[in-house]
Amino acid sequence: MRVEKPDVLDDEDLTPWTPDGRFDVEDALVGELDLSELKAAGARVLRSRLDRTRLASARLRSLRLADVVVTDADLSNADVGGGALTRVRFERCRMTGFKVAEATLEDVAFVGCKLDLASLRASKLRHVSFEDCVLDDADLSGAEIRESRFAACAMRRVVVDHLRLRAVDLRGSDVEPDGDVTALRGATIDPVQLVSLGPLLARGLGIDIRD
Repeated sequence: MRVEKPDVLDDEDLTPWTPDGRFDVEDALVGELDLSELKAAGARVLRSRLDRTRLASARLRSLRLADVVVTDADLSNADVGGGALTRVRFERCRMTGFKVAEATLEDVAFVGCKLDLASLRASKLRHVSFEDCVLDDADLSGAEIRESRFAACAMRRVVVDHLRLRAVDLRGSDVEPDGDVTALRGATIDPVQLVSLGPLLARGLGIDIRD
């Protein structure tokens, strides 16, 4: 599974961005600014980089991100529900409680991010990669995930009710689903995961295991 990389210039070739009352960013570098609790529904960030930017508790519903790299940012409790993310890379970001419900993500990579308690309810993901991320207590209920992977991730107590998967690779992650475990249909797991998931799968299928 290949995630297309963002098409964005290096830092030195981008124009430094300064707050202007809006959050429409194009071909710019957003640096170590405190934009916590920013309210900017329908904002756009295109062909840009965000480095150590603080957007905690920001309300950015219907945000459009395209060809963007976000590194070492604080997006905890930020709300980008209903947004569209295309060719975006998040690296080492704090995203506890990140809300991306009912959003569309395509060619998006999360690397070394803390996504515990994140909400991806009813979102649509295609060609999305999670690598070395924490997704404990995340809500994936009703999401549709296709041709994606979760590598070396912590996924304990993840809500999976009505989750729909197709060609999703979970191998190497610590998976502990909460809810209807049969919603993992369409996933690829490894033998070690099968040992821990076996009793849950049997219970979900109504199979009674006894000595």
